[in-house]
Amino acid sequence: MSLRIALAGNPNVGKSTLFNSLTGLNQHVGNWPGKTVEKKEGHLHFRGCDIEVIDLPGTYSLTAGSPEEEVVIDYLLEESPDLVINVVDASNLERNLYLALQIMEFGLNTVIAVNLNREAERRGYSLDYGKLGELLGVPVVRIEATEGEQDELLERVIEWSKGEPRIPGYEFLRHESLSRLYELIRGSELKFPPQWIIIKLLEGDERVASMLGEEIHDEFRRIRGVLEDEYSVKADVIVSDARYGLIEALLESTLRKPPVDRVTGSEIIDRIALNRYLGLPVLLGVMWLIFQLTFTAGAPLTDLLDSAFSYLAATVHDIMGDSILASLLSDGVIGGVGSVLVFIPNIFILFFLLSFLEDSGYLARAAFVMDRVMNTLGGLSGRSFIPMVLGFGCCVPGVMATRTIDSERERIITALIVPFMSCSARLPVYVLFTAALFPVIYQGWVIFSLYILGIVVAILTARLLGNRIVEGERSLFLMELPPYRVPRFRTLLIHTYMRGVQFIKRAGTIILAGSLVIWFLSNFPGGNVSSSILGITGSMIAPIFQPLGFGDWQSAVAIIFGFAAKELVISTFGTVYGTGDVAATIQGIFTPLEAFSFMVFILLYTPCLATLAVIKQEAGTKWALFSPAYSMLVAWIASFLVYTAGTLTGL
Repeated sequence: MSLRIALAGNPNVGKSTLFNSLTGLNQHVGNWPGKTVEKKEGHLHFRGCDIEVIDLPGTYSLTAGSPEEEVVIDYLLEESPDLVINVVDASNLERNLYLALQIMEFGLNTVIAVNLNREAERRGYSLDYGKLGELLGVPVVRIEATEGEQDELLERVIEWSKGEPRIPGYEFLRHESLSRLYELIRGSELKFPPQWIIIKLLEGDERVASMLGEEIHDEFRRIRGVLEDEYSVKADVIVSDARYGLIEALLESTLRKPPVDRVTGSEIIDRIALNRYLGLPVLLGVMWLIFQLTFTAGAPLTDLLDSAFSYLAATVHDIMGDSILASLLSDGVIGGVGSVLVFIPNIFILFFLLSFLEDSGYLARAAFVMDRVMNTLGGLSGRSFIPMVLGFGCCVPGVMATRTIDSERERIITALIVPFMSCSARLPVYVLFTAALFPVIYQGWVIFSLYILGIVVAILTARLLGNRIVEGERSLFLMELPPYRVPRFRTLLIHTYMRGVQFIKRAGTIILAGSLVIWFLSNFPGGNVSSSILGITGSMIAPIFQPLGFGDWQSAVAIIFGFAAKELVISTFGTVYGTGDVAATIQGIFTPLEAFSFMVFILLYTPCLATLAVIKQEAGTKWALFSPAYSMLVAWIASFLVYTAGTLTGL
């Protein structure tokens, strides 16, 4: 037996936690066809049944008002899963059940999984699950998504997948004037329940209306007038009132709440985290701690991997001598790819900590805290800060996340400033240079300053673009703050593993290919790297960077290849210097000031090719061409100011 089930629910109800609990590492992450909304698919085997699980995007309703809502509607309409698990928050049932009713209106088998019950009970809530299920006509199962085993839920899923769907019986759907419309819809070729089609027509859904013939349209127009006259409200309000009325009746007989809501732990923490004066210092402190841990905790493993790759490169030379093949393997492959892979511990730690921020609920607070700063200095709302934070991991999903911003003006500006965030591909550059050239006591501060500089440049760029270049209206920032939760360690490991594996795959494909190209260009013609194609090209453009403190041709070609992928900056050094110990090599070439100027340039200059492709997709060709030109200019000016100021002050 096999089943295909979909997970649906509002944001922040623990839906993705349940998905990870059910599927573990047996999942695939991509994008929905034609959308930049993330798609998650997973598999599990339970009691002889093979179950495919689709984690639908979090959404509050099914009105096709956002890309997430469109994805959910398209999937439910076109794929018709065997069953939908609707995950709801036990402390917010009034709002969550609105989506539950909309899903049931599709005529799909539905199981309601009530999550976060302990949190609700701490607030004094008490729910009669059995009675709620009896009144709704579908199974209502108590779960805790963070606790792993979900046997009861899966048993009800298998059992209920064989049952008959339950469609909410709103009073207006039984109105005598609808009998003729029901007959016409049943006589059509549409496979959807007649009740659902009537509801969507009353809501003014153009997509559903386009599926219907003229006779049905004529009959509906007549009936709509009858219903609006009788209920004295617009047609769409008839539907929403019916849903809210049913929810109120359901909860009145199944949910008990205290007379006055208790003060929660989240509210106590937020008195500090969201304080007008303390919120920003707390956020900066959290960011500093993340980067300090990323650097210091990963250092021992990074040193171990560095020694291993250096030993491997030396062994290849010992066995194969000074042949061209030995150079290809030791300098091109091991020196290029290995110089990036040594920073895997730092990358995994960063991904783990970012996942912790996201799952704990603090990421939403960070956007709230930054709203005033973003609005005052950059003319954007706090909503733009979330794509920026995602850019710390990778700028590609960061730019994709701008799809959630309603204002076209803010969406374009945010897509253009996300590349100024220090993505994980830049982190190896920072770690290499800071470890080689700065005292241990300052290393965390150096990296922290680069991340802060990226945010400052992004905000100032937003102000410049918003005032001078990109036109449009500002949007209102409204955001739900989920309660704080202790993230489940297993879930954090899954998120870290999935993102880390993507980084390793890049090292095995893009970085390997780039390293081989770099090796070839640095060895031909003649085998002398300084007179090779790479050396000649680098020497030609190196004077451009002379005023910035790094006018050698090796740095110039590293910058060129960094345009394809920022990891190739390190690969280039590893290849052109022909050494497994890049850190020791740059100690004799860069001063700390020159190194910091170089890192500032790497932070701010042209986005990688993958990011530019996404900017083109999200903002258009014009802005995809504008982005590299503008960022290159900003990077040169910033590095020049850093190097000049440092030189004048004797640093």
